Amino acid sequence: MLCTTSNGVKTKQWALLVVVVLVVALGYWLMGREGGFPTGNSVYPTPTPSSSPAAKAPAKSGAKVSPAPSRPYGDLVKEYEGRRIQFDQRCQVVPNDPTYKNGSSVMLDNRSNNPVTVKVGNTSYSLAGYGYQIINLSSTSLPKELVVSCGSAGNVGKILLQANLNQ
Repeated sequence: MLCTTSNGVKTKQWALLVVVVLVVALGYWLMGREGGFPTGNSVYPTPTPSSSPAAKAPAKSGAKVSPAPSRPYGDLVKEYEGRRIQFDQRCQVVPNDPTYKNGSSVMLDNRSNNPVTVKVGNTSYSLAGYGYQIINLSSTSLPKELVVSCGSAGNVGKILLQANLNQ
């Protein structure tokens, strides 16, 4: 037999409602904590510059490597706004179809805690978990379409490299 309140609402329903509210509140709290679910902010734990000479075999007309800067990550995010390519935990790329001018510096930014090998055109780059690397995109034949691959995921994006008429 169920007990009821003076309003006629069953006590078990109230208990279930309280449990649901507590679970939702706990989930909301966990999403805001570092290490929890992403909250829409693309800046996670402090990334480290990635560098692996073995993984950087420059191609005839592809991406070239520039030395990793020693500036704070937040400063680089601001500097490379509009020229930052992010890779998530599933190796999906954002943006997946950007256009840059020949000779542009671009930030490859791994937003996953797992290390990953990224390929831009014919050149591979090793990115540590939450790591990044600054690269220079150039080609002698323009326009040039550079296919982007990440880990075992091929063709996750394309970069269109155009002539820089200001040179």
